[in-house]
Amino acid sequence: MQKEIILSIIVISHNQKKELQRCVESILAQQIPFAYELILSDDRSQDGTFELAQEYQANYPSLIIATQCNSDECNPANNSQRSGWNRCNGYKLATGKYIAHVDADDYFREGSCIYQRQVEMLEKYTECSLCMQNVWILTEGDSVEMGREWAPQTRFAEGRIITAEEFIKGDYFILNQAFIQRRNPDADPTVLYGKRYVDAIITYHHLLYGPIVCVDACDYMYMKHPDAVTTSMKLNDRTVLWNLQLYISAVIPDFADRQIKYKPYEILLLVNQIRHGIKISDSAKKSLIGLDVFLYHCCQKSQLDKCEKIRLFVSRIALLCLIHFHLNTKCMRKLIYNLVITTKKR
Repeated sequence: MQKEIILSIIVISHNQKKELQRCVESILAQQIPFAYELILSDDRSQDGTFELAQEYQANYPSLIIATQCNSDECNPANNSQRSGWNRCNGYKLATGKYIAHVDADDYFREGSCIYQRQVEMLEKYTECSLCMQNVWILTEGDSVEMGREWAPQTRFAEGRIITAEEFIKGDYFILNQAFIQRRNPDADPTVLYGKRYVDAIITYHHLLYGPIVCVDACDYMYMKHPDAVTTSMKLNDRTVLWNLQLYISAVIPDFADRQIKYKPYEILLLVNQIRHGIKISDSAKKSLIGLDVFLYHCCQKSQLDKCEKIRLFVSRIALLCLIHFHLNTKCMRKLIYNLVITTKKR
């Protein structure tokens, strides 16, 4: 009788043969005392990465699945959307009770048993949807000692519970690779988000179904590269695309009220920059296609009309009232949502 798969580990790659080997070996080295599957999802690599994944599948046929996709199919605007499409490809094959996402150029600290610890936490705290550890940031080629923690380790007290509200209010954002998440069989994120199934969206999607429990560990080794999505992005593009308060509200509307309640200042900054004529690249504009959001529409225009300028001015006043005069009521937050997000004619 086939054992129930407890954990599905999805590793995505693109032209990363050497890095994929390091990553997979660091996972196989973990002592995982339950049934799990390792899904290696490759995006049209030309350097032998997928062939290496197939070799792993041949050597571990009951454990490893090698699959390949072509992210060109999703008409991506950037590498972030390519990675989202790749994650969806791997997710479609996942059968585990819990899901973990890994990038092929990252790996796990020697001697780690983090997946066992995270699963045990979620088995114990059944009300929680995610289990979070810390992340060790390291530049490729540097020794481990030259890295640093993503956040103070004191935040990750063993068994600490973090609600969605605290996660937003306390700036607890961290790479999704630091988590494992409990699968919700009634909600398929590949259908809900498609190529937008990346990092923060993965985390916030699962936060819809329960809080986070922490494990006191820092075993995920996040490798920084000069050509990575974040570090290579132009400042204005980053200002718009990494405004998580607006982006999360646009993609997962259930979080809009809490984002406005706890993080209105970040939205105000973007409103002010749009009013002063912020310019973003064509690729950034392309990445906003499909998000029917007023502020995003403004970012894509070379010239704002009179009505748009007035609406931005009113948005600024409403946000200032919420921030400085503490008018943080549900009615005020609804007004701000209608001003900065909805595109219906007013």
